[in-house]
Amino acid sequence: MLPNFPANDSFDPSLPPVLDTGSALGPALSVAHKILAPIGGRITVFQAALPNMGSASEGSILANREDPNRRSSESNSSQLTPLLNPATDFFKKLALECSEHQVAVDLFCLTPSYCDLASVSQVSKISGGSIFYYGQAAANLANNKTRVLARLEEDLCHYLTRRIGFEAVLRLRCTRGLAIHSFHGNCFVRSTDLLTLPNVNPDSGFAVQISIEDDLRDCNGICFQAAVLYTNPAGERRIRVHTLALPVATTVHDVISGADSEAIVGLLCKMGK
Repeated sequence: MLPNFPANDSFDPSLPPVLDTGSALGPALSVAHKILAPIGGRITVFQAALPNMGSASEGSILANREDPNRRSSESNSSQLTPLLNPATDFFKKLALECSEHQVAVDLFCLTPSYCDLASVSQVSKISGGSIFYYGQAAANLANNKTRVLARLEEDLCHYLTRRIGFEAVLRLRCTRGLAIHSFHGNCFVRSTDLLTLPNVNPDSGFAVQISIEDDLRDCNGICFQAAVLYTNPAGERRIRVHTLALPVATTVHDVISGADSEAIVGLLCKMGK
């Protein structure tokens, strides 16, 4: 929020400033993208209000879509509630442009009220950025001020000091007879086995669904290999390869007993984003 001072000479410093609480998040992101597009990098956004200023024709202005009386009435088994879907494709289109120019957008959502995260988060999800959401903790800042500020300080310190890679691509390969069904996570899927990651860091995580196309009864094991090509902060082009070999189970009991609960929960969380 910035003080809105009068343009004439009648300004009186003794009077309290008039605060403008409007948020022009869409135009601000567009300008930041144009500045970084020639060189790439990352944009850090601190959102404290619902974007309500900008161009209505472009879709950068959002409105409060939440109706407390209809939170569950519009949800059924075949269709998600509209609040979980973006209200506009402006942030998605901007994220695609950012991904094309190797720019990631990281979002710190500190909005104390409705923020339409389903729409705004698209700019981080598709550009390979991170999302830090503080939810009701920010809404009750008066009661949880120390806890919220401590969490924000810890997250921001970790965010600024963690290792980072630029202009990254990730390719996943698997044994013949298996096929990649879909990817889940903050990334842009360039092809069936290739992800575009303008920024990558040790906290980045991706979930992959694999489909079985051929009979694997004659196989003793299957293999997966993920290779990440990125540029480190020193400007050196590096590649990191991870290979995983797993045995083939012959009974349902072996599948259930060998299931990784953390991997399953991680997959479900990624699918629900």
